[in-house]
Amino acid sequence: MFNNQISEEMVKMNIEPVKEIATELTDFFNEEAKWMELASSSINFSVPPFIGCMISDKDGKTIAIFEVFKGALEYFIKKDIKDITKRKNFDIELIPMFICALELFSDQICIENLAGIKLKGTNIKMYSIFGFSNFTITFFLNPFVRIKPYENVICNYYTDLFEKYEEEFENILKSSSNEIILQIELKGREWLRELNESYLNSA
Repeated sequence: MFNNQISEEMVKMNIEPVKEIATELTDFFNEEAKWMELASSSINFSVPPFIGCMISDKDGKTIAIFEVFKGALEYFIKKDIKDITKRKNFDIELIPMFICALELFSDQICIENLAGIKLKGTNIKMYSIFGFSNFTITFFLNPFVRIKPYENVICNYYTDLFEKYEEEFENILKSSSNEIILQIELKGREWLRELNESYLNSA
């Protein structure tokens, strides 16, 4: 009875009940999926300057993925794979494992001051950052992007991120908890879009 009265009062006052965060996030990702579908069907859809990144632990396990839109990394990485079977079976999460294996190998054969790995393809460029004790950042960008002027901006962002969410990342490494990851990924997506805007405005 009391709850009914509250609901009636809310209707009278024209106040809508607050949406649950889960519903809002579902709506958000549904919109992102529509964007991805539209992008995939567009012949002229070009590679953005900064596509996204994968944060992994030192064993190569993916912890978080930042993308300019949901599915961007997989879309652009697979775009040039002509063989349908290879494209279908390609696992994006193997990339951090490969990068971290190279990092470990370099340590074992005593390569000093390995700052990162840079690989360039026809459709995408990969740039890995090893400057963090517990994490490896693998960045994906347009192959024609000049990343040098943005290296400090990118490194500073992740330095601040790991400091701000130090406890959360420690918990993720210990328990594989991903409750906070979604929030971090959404903020990372917004940062990527701002980074793209800054790059395009300076071009």
